[in-house]
Amino acid sequence: MIKDLEKIFKTSHANIKANFSNLERSKYAVRSDDKWKRSEGGGGNTFVIQGGNFFDNCAVNFSSISGKKLPKAALGNSLIKSPSNGYKAMGISVISHPKNPFIPTSHMNVRLFCILDKKGDIKDWWAGGGYDLTPFFPFKNDYESWHREAKNLLDNYNKNFYKTFAKNCNEYFKIPHRKERRGVGGIFFDNFTKLDIENTSKMLSDIANQYLKSYLSIINRRKSIKFTKEHKDFQLIRRGRYAEFNLLYDRGTAFGLQSNGRIESILASLPKDVKWEYKKNKKYMNMEKNLLKYINKDWNV
Repeated sequence: MIKDLEKIFKTSHANIKANFSNLERSKYAVRSDDKWKRSEGGGGNTFVIQGGNFFDNCAVNFSSISGKKLPKAALGNSLIKSPSNGYKAMGISVISHPKNPFIPTSHMNVRLFCILDKKGDIKDWWAGGGYDLTPFFPFKNDYESWHREAKNLLDNYNKNFYKTFAKNCNEYFKIPHRKERRGVGGIFFDNFTKLDIENTSKMLSDIANQYLKSYLSIINRRKSIKFTKEHKDFQLIRRGRYAEFNLLYDRGTAFGLQSNGRIESILASLPKDVKWEYKKNKKYMNMEKNLLKYINKDWNV
């Protein structure tokens, strides 16, 4: 069963790697495709592109790890708080930071946690994941299609999933000290056991595929827009918000660190280039004011 589940995640991982590779045509981009092992058990594959013509950086991670004590950041599960026979955690995570400020940053992850019995078989389990979008220059129809396509997918499993997952996303991806959301939302869920494990794994695969399809559609609409240094500076400053969320609030980052994960893979989600400036000019302030009208809006369909 575990090998079959790992295969589903590996297939989605390979598909996203291939599509992101096709986006980056620069021969000067730095590409890394690292397979790694973890001393406590398991391993994974981290694929990164940096410094290209399309990507400032992107990371597509697969991991399947095992251990004896579940890290606190796998929190919230009400199944078994302290498994005595160990756990298996597997999933993929994706982050894209395009060079063009008119193409949004995006994030996706799908994951499955399994509590093991004495024989090493699955005793209990739960799933989590979702995807969200962080724009810098707003386009209303991008966010409407992003949410509509997520709803259409989830309706195939349960008509109530989208409403719940979209609300979860808005509530989770918040930056409290900024009084802002991280982006225009999407879907997010955790401690999920409402379907059996076979249908859950299929849903996770479908979510990864839908993320890629929806994101590529936005990319194709925005990739030819010309941008200036002023546009780029605004993007770099706003990326600071992304870094703040990931380092201060993101449970996935915390889980990776608490489970003694591979630091390079965990922090690969951070932007390669980012700015924090004490004093912003009036034009920046106006661009941010306009963006926040979209960021702090409910796009749920």
